[in-house]
Amino acid sequence: MFGELIYEGKGKTIGVRMLNDKGTMEMTFQEEGTILGIPCSSMTTFVCTQRPDGMLVSEGPGIMYTKDGDTASFKVYTVIIPKGMTPASSVRGAKFFNTQSPKLARLNTIVCISEVEMKEDNTYTVKEWEWK
Repeated sequence: MFGELIYEGKGKTIGVRMLNDKGTMEMTFQEEGTILGIPCSSMTTFVCTQRPDGMLVSEGPGIMYTKDGDTASFKVYTVIIPKGMTPASSVRGAKFFNTQSPKLARLNTIVCISEVEMKEDNTYTVKEWEWK
């Protein structure tokens, strides 16, 4: 069940690199948003593996910085569902945080469920809720 909205942001793809001839890619994303009501920016790099049904699964690390200098690292796991022209897709996933920041300490005790809508122009919106 979805709980409180923890994060909301907008981002763009800033890098894509093919890792092999089987469709495995490395993708890097940059975002601006709000975490627990605090303005922040983040960067995430995923390794995406294509499944036979055309969907992709991905996982990767990221780092988030607040405007006050607090940081949190995280790990994300997703399923990417293509919608029209690549990279248009719906992405669903889970995010786990790690932080030493007292302001962000709550993140250490929750798992977030993510909804991302990626557009053809490599921009996207993301919302993450606490998983209850």
